[in-house]
Amino acid sequence: MTNSGPAAGDLHPAVVEVAVAWMVKLQSGGATAQDHAACEHWRHERPEHAQAWATLSGFSQRLKVLPPSLARNALAAARELELDRERAPRRRSLLKGLALVVGTAGIGLASAPEGGWKSLAASHRTGVGERRRVALADGSVLYLNTATALDVRVDAGERCVDLVAGEVLIECARHAGHGAGAGSAEARPFVVRTAQGRIQAEEGRFIVRQLAAQTFVQALEGWVDVSPGTGQLASRRLVAGRQWTFDARGVGAAEAADGGAGAWVDGLIVARDMPLAALAAELSRYRRGWLRCDAAVARLRISGVFPVDDLHRVVAAIQRTLPVRARARTSWWVTLEAR
Repeated sequence: MTNSGPAAGDLHPAVVEVAVAWMVKLQSGGATAQDHAACEHWRHERPEHAQAWATLSGFSQRLKVLPPSLARNALAAARELELDRERAPRRRSLLKGLALVVGTAGIGLASAPEGGWKSLAASHRTGVGERRRVALADGSVLYLNTATALDVRVDAGERCVDLVAGEVLIECARHAGHGAGAGSAEARPFVVRTAQGRIQAEEGRFIVRQLAAQTFVQALEGWVDVSPGTGQLASRRLVAGRQWTFDARGVGAAEAADGGAGAWVDGLIVARDMPLAALAAELSRYRRGWLRCDAAVARLRISGVFPVDDLHRVVAAIQRTLPVRARARTSWWVTLEAR
């Protein structure tokens, strides 16, 4: 039988996080029959849930050679590594502890998903629900959205950001090069690299988001040049007020920019006639857990400005605005369904 489910590397981080949380819950020794039933329901709800559980179960099976308390500590450490990535001293301690446990169980750290370890090793990162401002030496400013990881190099030779995961808004300062004279000086470009290609600007403001198999880019001020793949394809210019997605094979059609795309810098999501499922997906990026829509209400439309740091307030507003109710299986698993 052919497995038609998603590959482990294509799983949404929120799905993996919920799977880890369930694993920790069931391994804790305090899980009830209702907890086991709820987990079983979640596993069979979607193919990606089953895939995430199967991936983690392989790790869990190897841990069975350890004492139960040590196995639980390893799973808890794995969850802490995902949820508390910003606390560097704690993260390093947990990583060492997890490496010891994994080594004892006969599992190498190299078996972890590549993107996950790249995120942990990135020079700048945010955890779920966190945002961060980073000022660079050249005068540029980076605004990191939730669950973002990137590496920065700004020196005499280059200005480069490698976006490993997540989303960043860049205020790019113009930087003059050093030619033979003032008239020959050229601006040194600012480069952002993603898994799908390269974005280059000289100055301005733009957003780059790493999606599962694509890169989203929006020009807010100025312009950016986008080069898909490894450079064999010709670059295309995106001007202010436009946005598009691209992959390694090419660039999609340019669209009018979503005026609210950068509102997250101020802790907001701007919805304009947005499907409820799309709003739930955006809100899920900012919380530890899982917020989803039942199919019966997924296409309902909603408009408004919603704070990303107060999910309870947002869910209450949604229930007042639309004929839906929120059902919480746990504090971190909420489903919006028909009322």
